[in-house]
Amino acid sequence: MTTYCKGLTRMGHGENAVCGDRYYSETYQCASCALIDSKTANQEAKGTNTADDGLVKAIARVAHETVAAHNTAYGDYSTPPWERLPDSERAHVLAKVTAFLNNPDLHPTAQHGPAVAVLSASQRAAAYVFHGVVHAIAREQARD
Repeated sequence: MTTYCKGLTRMGHGENAVCGDRYYSETYQCASCALIDSKTANQEAKGTNTADDGLVKAIARVAHETVAAHNTAYGDYSTPPWERLPDSERAHVLAKVTAFLNNPDLHPTAQHGPAVAVLSASQRAAAYVFHGVVHAIAREQARD
């Protein structure tokens, strides 16, 4: 089964692609969902994090709210709070958290795929903030 989160990815040159929708001649899958699928295929289900885990949902919410606060500090008020986030965007955030938790060596901007070249400095910083929050919480939870 292929994972699609319905999240929006900027592809560059003003084009956007939605994970799971047709993009030119094939169905587009974001880097986070592709990583989830590859990890699922290569690992046993035991011990892997999924988007349905309560801890993953809690980490996703905290990471999203932290990035929203970061964006607001830099004058970008377009990131809605977790409660008003559409289900497709919420699924995309959960997919990113799952990907980062299941693959700790994943680069912070990996979920942007080829669009990383067109990220602004603040977008790149937000990706690092998100990645840092996910891993900081995961390290704390591992201590218990």
